[in-house]
Amino acid sequence: MIHAVPPATAVASIAIDQLGDAVNSVAAATPVWMGGTVKVVVRYERPFWRDVGLAGSAFSHVGPLREIHDMSGRGEMLAALFGFAYPDPDEPGPGRYAVLDQLVALFGPEAAAPTDLWIHDWRLEPFTVVPETLGLTDYTTHGHCAFEQPSLAGRLHWASTETAPEAPGHIEGALAAAERAVAAVIAHG
Repeated sequence: MIHAVPPATAVASIAIDQLGDAVNSVAAATPVWMGGTVKVVVRYERPFWRDVGLAGSAFSHVGPLREIHDMSGRGEMLAALFGFAYPDPDEPGPGRYAVLDQLVALFGPEAAAPTDLWIHDWRLEPFTVVPETLGLTDYTTHGHCAFEQPSLAGRLHWASTETAPEAPGHIEGALAAAERAVAAVIAHG
């Protein structure tokens, strides 16, 4: 069996008999990479920030979004900014007006008129995040050696981005973890 869900989500929501205390402890303590995050995507008619020489990227401690990135295509094909908010576990995610106020402060008045705005609170995804995983902050458990070897005598393979020793939390880490798990399944028949 290959587990592609975050380890903490797996041990909190799936009964896994005989996992072993060492692996169970590490899995239960491993934060879900985007578990406490709210992701925001704001689409515009054109990348207006480029007109005044702005990169469309920012790191901020004022406003709901802590980091903002330009995800626009080349030229005028697609114009969008995306960002991440990290509210406390008991706080609601940011609203439309708070996001737009911050973008206006950073990129100017044109930021107030997007064509679309999506706010996705990952904390509300029951198949990704369970309440027990919110508030976990020990990111040193990402890529822990306990995930490199199969558990349950070779029957359980860890394959989420949190288990990757390199680039955990990124798509590269997820792909590396999946490749490791598939290679182990093939090797053990």
